[in-house]
Amino acid sequence: MTTLGLILGAGGLHAAAQHAGVLAALAEATAWDPRTSDVVVGTSAGATTAASLRAGLSAGDHRAQYVGDTLSAGGQALVDRVTTRLDMDLPLDRSGRRLPAKPMLLLRELLSTGRPRPVVSLAGLLPVGSHDGSSLGARTREIHPERWPEQPTWICALDLDSGKRVVLGRDDIDVDLGSAVQASTAVPGWFAPVEIDGRRLVDGGVHSTTNADLVATLGLDLVVVSSSRTVGGTIGSGVGLASAWHGRSLRREVEAIRRRGTTVLVLQPTATELAGRSGDDRSDERLPEVCEAARVSALARLSHPEAAGARRLLDSVTT
Repeated sequence: MTTLGLILGAGGLHAAAQHAGVLAALAEATAWDPRTSDVVVGTSAGATTAASLRAGLSAGDHRAQYVGDTLSAGGQALVDRVTTRLDMDLPLDRSGRRLPAKPMLLLRELLSTGRPRPVVSLAGLLPVGSHDGSSLGARTREIHPERWPEQPTWICALDLDSGKRVVLGRDDIDVDLGSAVQASTAVPGWFAPVEIDGRRLVDGGVHSTTNADLVATLGLDLVVVSSSRTVGGTIGSGVGLASAWHGRSLRREVEAIRRRGTTVLVLQPTATELAGRSGDDRSDERLPEVCEAARVSALARLSHPEAAGARRLLDSVTT
């Protein structure tokens, strides 16, 4: 029996549209249904996609939402559950000076003997977010009323006080899916941290935009990574500093998985696709174009001879 993991990375609204296009391409080109993944790891925007997949929204319906196509009857029924308006600009009633959230994270990173994570330091230096992200949690609870999916679903966040990754749905933390998604999407400096089990949690993309290394030891046959960043590339070649850093992290994560004998398929935007996006990940401009570009790019990648092994595994999931 083929076992398969799905990684859905961070990157704001652009990443959510990217995932929709990638999932649609996978469903079109193979016999695999992404909803049946043995484990799904979602980070930030990827956490919202993970939740809707586990709620039962098909790959095709994910794409239809972005490009304006008609959803299936079942997909429309799921989408109709969501009545809370998405509002990422709702301010919280906070007065006074906005001090750094956790400046000690910078010192901890400087003294750490592990691989440096400058984004973690930045999260500590930014002020505590002053916007309310509860609409993301509410919308998740509406589309997925059950407390947690039956199938393994890991939602990544960062403990703002310790600087360590927290994996909701795997770690021993009592939380519902809506709160987990809200925490995973709590962009430092913008959204307020989400308090869960005595921890102040923020966006899991601070630790890694993909957190793919979490599945390295699971012994899966195949891991599919949908990333809104590009592995490789150099600064000045259409890849900015942040993208180059996150791409380097993903490359290391992929190498760690492959060393265990697992096949990895990475589906990601090209530098040209990235250049055509708004610089603001919260912007909803050109989301249909982002989705369709991701779909076309993923179909091209799946047709490449290098992806033949991954395609065979995807087709064997249901055979």
